Order: sequence, then C-alpha cells, then structure tokens
Amino acid sequence: MTPTKVLCFELFGDYAQFRKFFTNMSPLSFSIPPKTVLMGIIGAMLGVDKAENPEYFTPQDSFLALRLMNPVKRTRIAHNYLKVTSARHLYDYDQHKPTNVEFLKDVRYRLYFSCQDEEKYLKLKSKLEQHHSHYTISLGISGCLANYEYLGEYELEPLESKTVTLLHSVIPTASIEELIIDEPLNLQKVVMPTFMNNDREVQSYDEVLFEQNGKPISIKIKDAYYKVKTLNDVIHGI
Repeated sequence: MTPTKVLCFELFGDYAQFRKFFTNMSPLSFSIPPKTVLMGIIGAMLGVDKAENPEYFTPQDSFLALRLMNPVKRTRIAHNYLKVTSARHLYDYDQHKPTNVEFLKDVRYRLYFSCQDEEKYLKLKSKLEQHHSHYTISLGISGCLANYEYLGEYELEPLESKTVTLLHSVIPTASIEELIIDEPLNLQKVVMPTFMNNDREVQSYDEVLFEQNGKPISIKIKDAYYKVKTLNDVIHGI
C-alpha cells in the first residue's frame, strides 16, 4: 500500500529475545524484531485472537517501518530447563538441561504503522493515545515484557527514488540502488520472516539491512520511501 499518514510509537524494554528459527540447543536472537513479531505486538494491543493475528494485517493492506533507537547490545543468561510431566515434578524432577540463552539488552525501537482499514487504524490510534493494550505485550518471549511511548500521528511526504538520502529505518536489500559509505558504520544484513499465515507457516522472508548503532545510512533507493513530517525521519517499509 501507499501510506499518507502513520501512527508512530516507540517500543522498549530491559530485555528482548527474538529467537532465530534455526537455533535449538543454545537459542540465539535476531538483532531486531522481525516484522512477524511486530505485527503480533500490534495485534496484541488491539485484542486480536492469536489464531487470527498472522493474517489480520496483510502486506497488501498495511505499512510498517522500523527504526533502531538504541545500539544492539547482547548478553547471555543461563537457564536451567526442567523436564516435568506434572506439577509435582517441579520439586522432584528427574532431568534438567542447563542452557545459555542469548538476549538483547536495553532495547528501543521506533515503529511507523498504517493500514487501509480505517476502523483498525482508528482503534489502534485510540489504544496508543490511552496507553492501553488489550493483551500484555512482550519483546519476543513472555519473560521480556515491553512498554511503549506514543509519539503521535504524522503525515508522510513521498520522496524521489534513486536520489542520495539519509535513511533512518531498516530497509530490504532488494530496494537498495546504491549504498554510500562515507563514515565508519556497523552494518548488518539478516534474513528474517516477513509474513506467516494463520497456520503459522512462514510465507515470505526478506534480507534487510540496518546500522547496529542506530545511525542513518547514506543510500540510493529504487522504490517508494517517505519523509515523516515534523519528525523529519526518512523511512522505508519492511
């Protein structure tokens, strides 16, 4: 979709864990939340049933951009997983497995969201203004509780493609015309899920690029991107 306005809020927490799907024994975390996670958080705010949430906002009728506000910081926390078959076994368990789990620390992300359904859009706006969420929101797993700060509703100004700009948001690598590195940057590319169906089967993945300290990237972009009026952030959808 081509958005004309966005709802902007910042999501933050002490810890986050966005588990990489290919790790089992020692879970690792993505450096940023995948789009599927962010859509799940928005659905939780609105009170959408988890069985319906994955297809509640489709790529064709919604827009989401993500900006990293704090540098990526990682830590590992030891967990002791217990194998139990009943509540009694919590006190008299037979097997356990010590595991190091990777977490992100002191995370803060700026989200820009819009959708074609006016009813859904206005409902989310009302929730954000009241600082209310239907379900408790978390950053990946239930132990990493999240909070948010609503910044407001902003108009978008379309920008001309293939001109050099300072981009503040995460961008799919397929949308990059040219990357211009004129200062030291800590760039990372990662493949992440972008959409799943209600059977929780991932339908699409994208490779995205971002700067791990939250610095803007000097870049030429092939397709549509926008300036957020008042904030002056330049963003591209994920």
